Amino acid sequence: MAKKTNLDFELLRTFIAVVDNGSLTRAANQIHRSQSAVSMQIKRLESQLEQSLFERSGRGLLLTHQGKSLVAYARRLLNLHDQALTELTAKDNTQHLRIGCPDDYSVKLLPALLILLRQKNPTIRLSIFTENSGRLRQAMDNNEIDLAIMTRLPDSNEGALIYVDQGIWVAKNASIFDLQPLPLVLFEPSCKFHSSVIDGLDKNEISYDLVCEASHISLLAELVDRGIGVSVMPKKSVPKHLVTVEKINLPELPVVEVCICLSGGNQNIVGWSLNELAKQLVPK
Repeated sequence: MAKKTNLDFELLRTFIAVVDNGSLTRAANQIHRSQSAVSMQIKRLESQLEQSLFERSGRGLLLTHQGKSLVAYARRLLNLHDQALTELTAKDNTQHLRIGCPDDYSVKLLPALLILLRQKNPTIRLSIFTENSGRLRQAMDNNEIDLAIMTRLPDSNEGALIYVDQGIWVAKNASIFDLQPLPLVLFEPSCKFHSSVIDGLDKNEISYDLVCEASHISLLAELVDRGIGVSVMPKKSVPKHLVTVEKINLPELPVVEVCICLSGGNQNIVGWSLNELAKQLVPK
């Protein structure tokens, strides 16, 4: 009879942290261990299972077939573990959760997230931080927030995918696109849309006037509504009163993946698993 192996939950948690972050370095920062310690834990897990979980190549961290199979089991095991620990050790049902989200997705997703979390814990208290995705990653690494909704690179394993969105041009009316130079009101330079617009206009030798950069979609929407300039926003976040234009002689806009992530490789938050939350947050 073959000897059975008991899976080490600490190793599984490190494995999931590496998968979600797509990097040994970021995983190490997030779970407060050295990169060499994370690497050793992955090797120990592979040794326990007698399977290779990652392909060792110059293309970054790619899961093997066995690694992909383990991800689903590991998430379920850690979810059950965290649920049991929370319920059996809780002395006070009150919980304070720190959540980060870019401003352009906050109105669309945060109210739904709050409702879902309070379904599991009616006394939960939330603190919301609106920052761009890059700053939210830093905040998670520094343990300044517990949960984040943010954009990720295409084909990334980071967090759990909520939905895929498309950048789109918006204006008060279509005639403003005929102005030269083209007046722009854009998200701050760290935004993927900002760089795509500026690079595309420069390459196509289209003149523009960058009137304003801002991090708040409500301000950009108000500037657009007053005819001060055109902007680029995620299609699902565009206020209903603005005009969207898809087929115009302007640069193509990128697709973005919106995901939800937990800090420190945890897989359960207030009774929800990461994948369950992501599925519930998909806009109807």
